[in-house]
Formats: sequence, structure tokens, C-alpha cells
Amino acid sequence: MRRTILRTASAWLALSLAACGGASNPPPAQGVAATPGTAASRGPLTGPPGCTRPIAEYEAIVDHDVTTGYLSQSVYDRINAELAGPRGACAAGREADARAQLSQVKTSHGYR
Repeated sequence: MRRTILRTASAWLALSLAACGGASNPPPAQGVAATPGTAASRGPLTGPPGCTRPIAEYEAIVDHDVTTGYLSQSVYDRINAELAGPRGACAAGREADARAQLSQVKTSHGYR
């Protein structure tokens, strides 16, 4: 009895595996290659280090992301336009305001 159950189970397993290996399966989808973009040239970043440092770090991250194709050029350009707010606040010495604006830019584009 036990051998019969094992033979039946083995037969079902063999049939199941044979059905999975059929030629009717579509090939896996190919990923779309990202096109690298171009990083922007920005003016000097001035102000207290408490805001210049995090802004510069974020700019370096998005520059890297656009040049590797991880970030589209259009989103990168939008981020750079939005960074004018934190950059201006930092240059004016409004460190807390600059950091708050930077945080808002980062989270609106999926960065932390």
C-alpha cells in the first residue's frame, strides 16, 4: 500500500514538472534600460554648515542618480528647481527654514 502511494505521488510529481517545462511559457520580460542624464552645474552653496552640508549631500546623491539613469532627467530638473528654495534660505542664514524646505523636497521625490 505504501509503495503504491509513493509511486502515484512520484508519477504526479513527474507529470507536474513536465507540464511546467513546456514550450508554451512566454520568455521573461526584458527590463527597459534607463538612459543616463546630465548633472547640472550649480552656483556656489553658501551659508551655515548646518544647512550647506545636507543640501550638498542631497545634490551629490541626485547628481549620481541622474548620471546612472536611476533618476529621469525631467525629475532631476524639477528637483533642481525646487532646491532654489532651500539654497536661498541657507544663503540668507535661515538654517532651520533651509533644512525644513530640503526635507520637503526630499520626501516629495522619494528620498529620506
